[in-house]
Formats: sequence, structure tokens, C-alpha cells
Amino acid sequence: FGKELRRFAASPNYMLNCGLGILMLPVAGIVLLIKGGALGRMLADVFSGNVGVVPVLMCAAVCLLASMNDMAAPAVSLEGRNLWLVQSLPVVPLRAKLDVQLVLTGVPVLFCALCMVIALPGSALEKTLLVIVALLYTLLSALAALALGLKMPNLTWTNETTPIKQSGCVMLSLFANWFYALALGGLYFLCGNALSAAAYLAIFAVVTAAGSALLLHWVKQRGTRIFAAL
Repeated sequence: FGKELRRFAASPNYMLNCGLGILMLPVAGIVLLIKGGALGRMLADVFSGNVGVVPVLMCAAVCLLASMNDMAAPAVSLEGRNLWLVQSLPVVPLRAKLDVQLVLTGVPVLFCALCMVIALPGSALEKTLLVIVALLYTLLSALAALALGLKMPNLTWTNETTPIKQSGCVMLSLFANWFYALALGGLYFLCGNALSAAAYLAIFAVVTAAGSALLLHWVKQRGTRIFAAL
């Protein structure tokens, strides 16, 4: 884990292209603490007094900002020709690669989500589910990034910019995470009349948790074998 953190911190390209959410999430949280009340009232007015739309849209916004972090996607490729060194260690290196994204994304996501809880309107249940969905999304996006990195590795690069900026797994991870976050916000307008905001967020929490469980099982089983065979 320390090795993965040092690699991330030592590469400006890696930090800028795969970790911008680390900066944007706290900034968004602080802005919400200052302007959150006015923003909540504006959104409620725009959507005809539907206060329930506020926690849903804000949860989607947190997820969009979190999707800017995808450091697990190029993590396998960045081993390059030295991959055999990591494979020979008596540890599970995939866990460290996953944990880097979870820690560096989860802490800012939690801060931003708590700022929303403080500043924006909504019931206690809606606000609790907002935080839960945002954290589950962080887990799902990290697992998806790692899985794509295992399925689409590039170990023959000569410049680290290649796996970071020009890798198919990085682009696919970014767009998939965007799509999921946008779906979280957009689908509410299709079923918002039939479901309360709390029920809608609860359904998304269950779906996200189930997707995370499936991906975690895949990484532990199939993913570990793929990594060992690279």
C-alpha cells in the first residue's frame, strides 16, 4: 500500500489525470457549506417545489466528482516490465492497488457528502442514504477500474503517460463511472412520481452494493488468476 501511494505521489501525470477528484470534492463541500442553502432552494424552485430532488441530484454530483479518481485503472499497467517483482511478493498486490483509490477517494467523498448533509434540505433518512450511496459508488467505481485494468493491461510502454492518458481501460472506466452517476440523477425524473427520494436512493444503494459484491468476487477469484498469468 505504501509503495502504491508513493508511486501516485511521485508522478504529477498520475495525480493530475487520475486523482483530480481529491481536490475537487473538498472544494465542492466547502462551497456547499457557504452556498448550500441558496442552492437547495433554487433546485427546489426549479423542480416545482420537489425538495426530494435535491438529495438525489446532489448525490449524483458527488458521484460525478468521485469519478474523476480512477487511479486503480492504470495501476496494473504501471508495473510495466517489472510486474514479475510484484508477482513474486508474498502479498496480494491487487488489494493495495484497490485500497489506494478507496482511501484517496473515500475520505474526500465522505467530507463532501457530510457537507451536503449539513447544508442542504431533506429528511434524515434521505441524507443518510445520500452518504451511503456515495460511499458505495466509491467502492463500485474502484472495483470497476481495477477489473478493467486487469482485462486491458499495457505492460510494454516506454513512457508512463501511455497507460495513464492513452489507455483504453482508463477511458472506459471514466465513461462507465460517468454514465452510472448520470443515471443516478437522470432516472429519478422517470420514476420520481412513483418513488420517494428515500426509496429511490435505497434502491440504488442495493443495486450498487450488489454490483460491488459481484465485482469484488470476480477480482478475488478470476482477477487474481489473471494478474498471476500476466
